[in-house]
Amino acid sequence: YDPDTETYFMYCRLHGPTSPELPGIGSSGPEKGLVRRAIGLTRTKDFRHWPHPKLVLHPDAHDDFDISFYGSSYFRYPGRSDLHCLLVQVYHQLNDHVDTQIAFSRDGISWERPERRAIIPVGTTGNGDEGTAYAWSSGLVTLPDGDWGYLYGGSSGLHNDQGTDKTKMGWARWRPHRLCGINADTAGHFTINTIQRTSNHLKLNYRCKPGGWITVELLRRVPSGAHAEVAPLEGFTFAESDRMTGDSLDKIVTWDGNSDISGIGDTVAIRIKMFGAKLFAYTV
Repeated sequence: YDPDTETYFMYCRLHGPTSPELPGIGSSGPEKGLVRRAIGLTRTKDFRHWPHPKLVLHPDAHDDFDISFYGSSYFRYPGRSDLHCLLVQVYHQLNDHVDTQIAFSRDGISWERPERRAIIPVGTTGNGDEGTAYAWSSGLVTLPDGDWGYLYGGSSGLHNDQGTDKTKMGWARWRPHRLCGINADTAGHFTINTIQRTSNHLKLNYRCKPGGWITVELLRRVPSGAHAEVAPLEGFTFAESDRMTGDSLDKIVTWDGNSDISGIGDTVAIRIKMFGAKLFAYTV
């Protein structure tokens, strides 16, 4: 139930209609050519009456040809009302495995899978979940040690052999705000587009490999598509940036020891250089 819109909503698995008696997908008739399992959304203000779900997430040209979406588990990103998350059960039909990827949305309708890899992978041989790893609709919780956790069910058998194997329950675990990130195995760089500044400091959640590092420079505003042409702010350049190494959930960025960014204005764009590092999140 969404109290902001006073509606009930449900994400469910869609498949093509199997007989003329089924009304199909959507109020205007079946969605043609839906031969692989996918995810649909239906919403209502009357819990007793639900419209036919509409397609919101489907395997595309960037995916292997044999995958389909077997189901999903929805949750809101912790502390945010404007960021929606789906743990998508991905069925790999050639090897009969099922694992779980993550998708994000700003409106609950348009979804993106930023890494397209298993966030809850199948386990190693003998672990009891080497065949399937399904996310359960439990919601994301904070565990006693501070980690984020999500319940999942795993089986040593393949998808089509589940009747012969027992399912184990376990916690999929992540450090806070580390569901996914931007990774540089060697050298890499990218720009975070212009955003509103709400803090006097920039903090990064990151992890570096041995010898890895991250540096940062700030820009007042970046027009779309013009990242390289915009000069950095004086005092906040890569040359002045203190290198960040190791592993931190909330490291304050400094430039020659200075972390105060209160004088740069209400908006900021951020350039990142990394080597052997992964950036998960930032606050500014």
